Amino acid sequence: MIEANREIVQRARTHVGNLAHALKTPLSVMVNEAAGRGNDPLAAKVREQTGIMHDQVTRHLERARLAARLTVVGTVTDVRPVVTALARTMEKIHHARGIAIDVEAPQEAHFRGERQDLEEMVGNLVDNACKWARSRVAVEVVPEQPPGKPGGAVVRLLVDDDGPGLTPAEQEEAREARRGRRLDETKPGSGLGLSIVVELAGLYGGELALGTAPIGGLRAELVLPAT
Repeated sequence: MIEANREIVQRARTHVGNLAHALKTPLSVMVNEAAGRGNDPLAAKVREQTGIMHDQVTRHLERARLAARLTVVGTVTDVRPVVTALARTMEKIHHARGIAIDVEAPQEAHFRGERQDLEEMVGNLVDNACKWARSRVAVEVVPEQPPGKPGGAVVRLLVDDDGPGLTPAEQEEAREARRGRRLDETKPGSGLGLSIVVELAGLYGGELALGTAPIGGLRAELVLPAT
């Protein structure tokens, strides 16, 4: 049954890739044609709307890909090596700004799901934190067993930065990212990345919450099923 599920997932991924190519190519042609017409009002409107279409195509194709991948059952991922590797990678990417990433993750933390999905969720959150941080990002992993819920173990991942943070109104705006809105156009990709985390966490029955970090910036709290 597991092998059959893997084959289904592979076919779904192939179809998603084909669909992405089929839709993105004509969109690129439209954007290039509009770009060649300077400040023409119609061309400006085409550029605006194709930009929205591109974001929506990317979001829904990503959602379909994630849903397909979730059909593979019985996978457990160690959290600590994933988080540690991502932290070191992000430090290298943001080396020019001197961003330091502290990681606190116990060996016994396990995510009930695929490693690639965990990497995608945590990677988006840590990358977003690095973009906003002044000098420091902290990642803490906390395994929990809620009282009175046998088999309901979760792993809580806290990603903090020492950046400007968000006001309550901005936190509400950020939650709109799940419907495809960007958090801030000055930080490319942040809104789409957040929506991907929300979508993928939801497929696993998890959730993402935003708040204020003890070190002064934004806290992203990701809760996922554990073993």
